[in-house]
Amino acid sequence: MEIWEASKLAFKQYATFTGRTSRPDYWYFILALFLLSAIASVISDDLATIVAIVTLLPWLSATARRLRDTGKSMNQFWWLLIPIVGAIILLVQAAQPTMPEHQRASD
Repeated sequence: MEIWEASKLAFKQYATFTGRTSRPDYWYFILALFLLSAIASVISDDLATIVAIVTLLPWLSATARRLRDTGKSMNQFWWLLIPIVGAIILLVQAAQPTMPEHQRASD
């Protein structure tokens, strides 16, 4: 899947916290968010803030679906309460390969 298709799919499911998101779809979406944020911050700090607010819910839902795809639960978001280290832990968990259907604990 290409970057724009993955982004379109993520925004179409912007509030869907159930289901799964494959590793390529998730990382293409994250790349699109990074590029959009970089472009917005070059244009204006206010625009970058607006982009961050608008893309927060789609990012959360895509990350929740990605964690579910790796066999983890949404409780892993608690790692974000630990500055820097928590984000790294969540990043590593999102990078894990897809867990087969019969091995996942929470779905």
